[in-house]
Amino acid sequence: MTTEYENEKKRFTERYLSRDTKDQQGGRTEEIRMTPLCSLAVAHTATQSVLPQYGLLGFHAGQSEEISEKEPILLNINAPNSTFICGSQGSGKSYTLSAMLEDCVQKNKSLNKLKEPLAGVVFHYDNDSHTVAEAAHLCSLGIKVRVLVSKSSAATNLKQRYLTVSGAAKNLTVEDFVLQDRHLNVERMLKMMAFDESEGTVPLYMEVIQRILRETAITGQQFSFQKFMWDLKQERFSPGQEAMMNMRLNLLQSFMPKFATELGKDLFNIAPGTLTIVDFSDPLIDQSSACVLFDTCLALFKENRPKSGLVVALDEAHKFLNKGAAAANFTERLLQTIREQRHNATRVIIATQEPTISETSTSVGLPLSTASHPLHVTGAGDRNEVFSRIVDLNVGESLVFSPSSFVGLEGEERKPKKLGSGILKMKTRLREGIDGGRSIMAAGAGEGKKDEDPTPVPMCDTGLTESF
Repeated sequence: MTTEYENEKKRFTERYLSRDTKDQQGGRTEEIRMTPLCSLAVAHTATQSVLPQYGLLGFHAGQSEEISEKEPILLNINAPNSTFICGSQGSGKSYTLSAMLEDCVQKNKSLNKLKEPLAGVVFHYDNDSHTVAEAAHLCSLGIKVRVLVSKSSAATNLKQRYLTVSGAAKNLTVEDFVLQDRHLNVERMLKMMAFDESEGTVPLYMEVIQRILRETAITGQQFSFQKFMWDLKQERFSPGQEAMMNMRLNLLQSFMPKFATELGKDLFNIAPGTLTIVDFSDPLIDQSSACVLFDTCLALFKENRPKSGLVVALDEAHKFLNKGAAAANFTERLLQTIREQRHNATRVIIATQEPTISETSTSVGLPLSTASHPLHVTGAGDRNEVFSRIVDLNVGESLVFSPSSFVGLEGEERKPKKLGSGILKMKTRLREGIDGGRSIMAAGAGEGKKDEDPTPVPMCDTGLTESF
């Protein structure tokens, strides 16, 4: 080869080799920077700038030459990553979710290394047992918790149930959920007004509503709900169409300001180190309506996220993520958030018994596995072997599937190694605050207590936990 070829190859090769050695942004260094989970040993092989923030999630509970016994497993709080937790009832899904929120939201020298706390948001819906979101008990740690509920939930005393949570007197507030005109746009109005869950068809009155919204968009004016209602009154509808339309309008109107004190109030301004729970548990709000409202809330919280970032959690997601059109739209919004998590600094944690987003997630390259459906496991070895490992788990243990996580050290030089297609057996750490999700027993039943004795506490999901 000519000298000119060698010189040009050398110049091009510098672009291949220089990143790790010069700017520390590429190659293995960047992979470790973005790892969802890592072991404490891996964290100490990296510089502080690579992993500046992390929290203790659990401990290695398996056998491996590359991971030491009881090695601390850390959650990377600095880089956006998303986690899927699945297990049966009482297996500790909400317990694990709350432990992750503790790591992300509050500085605690015994649990995390946290310079910039995140802002936390939890979506909760439960019209069956009428229980409060378990994450509300984080107020017992001194975390400022704000709960947003529908005005009509007063019939079920939802506010009072939240105010009886331990630590609520000083650290928890409950407010009515109120939307302002600036929170609504054409897209959100269309979602709130147009769907038929049973047929998936567009109601006839939507032609008029779309025309009104289109005219508003063309003028470039700020959406006004009062003007929108006035424009609707100028139109004529058949009795059947008007009845259907009024059902949607009445729901939307219930969330608009009615009193002077509610005008201008923006519930979506969130601060780092705080937790906001949006709870639409209300007999007058069905699952599909809850999903439409959650969809709108997610978009608004992302618009107002603090600089440090946002962590969004769905607790007991199977209670509202069904097979309806509204749930499908909200699921797609969640998946879009996960796909763009590095650009919007938003983490997503989903805890559920029935992973209804599994098939959709797999099709877009976000593989999800569940304890109740072990046949969905991909890249994790023999299916029967995985199922056997699941049923043999002890209380507080889980199987973690996280291909991009660095949890082991390999070779004589003890270099960080990816988990890849392997599965990590982990035991979740003890939580610091009140455990509000304890099972109610016939004897010795009582309110949740601080987790001091690990023996009786359901610590973690006995299933598969995924981070990606």
